[in-house]
Amino acid sequence: MNFAKRFLMVAGAGALAGILAIAIAPKTAHALVAALVQVANTPSSAVPVLYAPAASNVYFAMCENFVNGFAGSCTLSPVPAGRTLVIEAASIATSTPSGSDPVNADINIVGNDIFYFIPMERQPISAGPTDNYTGQLQGRLTIPPVGSAEMTPICQVSLGGSGGSFGALMYCTMSGYTIPAN
Repeated sequence: MNFAKRFLMVAGAGALAGILAIAIAPKTAHALVAALVQVANTPSSAVPVLYAPAASNVYFAMCENFVNGFAGSCTLSPVPAGRTLVIEAASIATSTPSGSDPVNADINIVGNDIFYFIPMERQPISAGPTDNYTGQLQGRLTIPPVGSAEMTPICQVSLGGSGGSFGALMYCTMSGYTIPAN
C-alpha cells in the first residue's frame, strides 16, 4: 500500500511539474509536442500531393441546341493551338418527344477526328410527353493537338425517330484543363 501511495505522489508531482512547465514556457512545450508529432514523407508512407492547374489553363465549356430531324450538334469553346486538352468530365443531356430517343451521343474533336461515345440513360418520367436522357463520360481523356491548329470539341446526338421541328433539345458540358503539347 505504501508503494502505491509513493508511486501516486511521484506521478502527481511529475504531472504538476509538467503543467507548471507548460504555463511558464509555452513555446518550449509547443516545440516539444511538435517534435513528437512529425509527419515524414517516406516511400512506405507517402503523403499525397495534388497540383491544381493554373486558372488560365482551366477548360470549362457548355453548349445547347435544338435537335432538328434525326440529329443535332453544338460546338464547345476551342482549345488554343499547341495545347493538349485533358477532359476530366463531360456530359450530354437530351429532352426529346416520346419515341425520339437518342441512339448515339458522342464528343467529336474536330482537328484530329476522334469520337468518344457517351452511353445515354433514360431518366425518370417527367411531366409532359417528353423523354429525358443523360450520359456522362467516365474517366480522364487526354487529347493531344494535331499540327498547329485549334481543336474544337463538338457534342453530337442522333435520335431513333424524328425530333420534329424544334421538338428536341440537347445540352452539353465539358470540363478539364489544358497543358502544353509535348
